[in-house]
Amino acid sequence: MSLLFMLVALVGAVLVLAGGSYALRRVIAAVAARLEADEPPAPVDPGPAAQVGGYVPAPRVPGELPPQLRARVANLVALGRSEEAVRLVRDRLDGDEDRARGIVAELGGDGDGTPALER
Repeated sequence: MSLLFMLVALVGAVLVLAGGSYALRRVIAAVAARLEADEPPAPVDPGPAAQVGGYVPAPRVPGELPPQLRARVANLVALGRSEEAVRLVRDRLDGDEDRARGIVAELGGDGDGTPALER
């Protein structure tokens, strides 16, 4: 029984190799025909340029806000709308509320006594 199984496995392997050889010969013939006809190769889509090597660059500083958003959050805190500022920062950073509250507290308390709207 095992001799019969080995024979079937051998015949299957030979068929797979023969099919692969046939497919490879067809691909080589198609490429050769395209080169003989001086047909330019199909353009290759390079994909997104911002992503290099499959890596996505990390943010420079965790919790860093763009200048426009920093000014808007500081103005909301100066107007007494700190809850709205916390929601805005939380949505922007995709973080938790405690982290957003810390950032808003950092922006609201400069210590010089000048409201953010008058700077």
